[in-house]
Amino acid sequence: MRVLPRYPGTLLLALALASLVWYVNALDRRERISERQLDASLTLVNVPANLAVTTDVPRSLTLRLRGPLNRLRALDPASTGVVIDLRGVSEGDREFAVEARDVIVPAGVSVVAVSPSQIALRLEALVQRRLPVRIKVSGEPASGFEVHASRAEPDLVEVIGPRQQLERLGALSTEPVAVDGLEGAVEAVVAIRSPLPLVRIIQPLTVRAVVEIGERKIVIRRGTRH
Repeated sequence: MRVLPRYPGTLLLALALASLVWYVNALDRRERISERQLDASLTLVNVPANLAVTTDVPRSLTLRLRGPLNRLRALDPASTGVVIDLRGVSEGDREFAVEARDVIVPAGVSVVAVSPSQIALRLEALVQRRLPVRIKVSGEPASGFEVHASRAEPDLVEVIGPRQQLERLGALSTEPVAVDGLEGAVEAVVAIRSPLPLVRIIQPLTVRAVVEIGERKIVIRRGTRH
């Protein structure tokens, strides 16, 4: 005795979907295969927590893509991209080859070429340092007066950043303390500013600035005897 399928509707639906997929693929095969060039964003992933990329990272790379004409025409640059995996890299100057497998493209589209084909990056170790704080002064005191001295309380700040950048930095400055037209000492709580985006202040974020203003010192120069 032959047993009939219990769900003939399911089989019909499966056959219809299979036919649709075959038809779409057949259209793609019959359509002209074309090429298109566009710019795609570059993303760095898995950057080690103890390292920082200190060189400029290209905002985009140029892709040369191949596929059915209708798919290339409808291709949105936002649906493409290049991903470079930095997992396991060490400190130093590195070059990374950009391969087709690193490029994200929709199904049915292949990667012919990527330009540039290599990305040069410098990675520096992140370290913590204590740097001196310098008070930045703006303006001119009252006539006959000048800034004699300035100090920060506390006078050291803890920061974290790329090793070589911290070695070159030396010190951090505060926001300007205005002394326009003043004759006496000035005290203010001011924020500390990092001049480098990769150097981050840990603590303190502000200091007490003391600027001492006094009468201008007159320097008497003795004439040269002949």
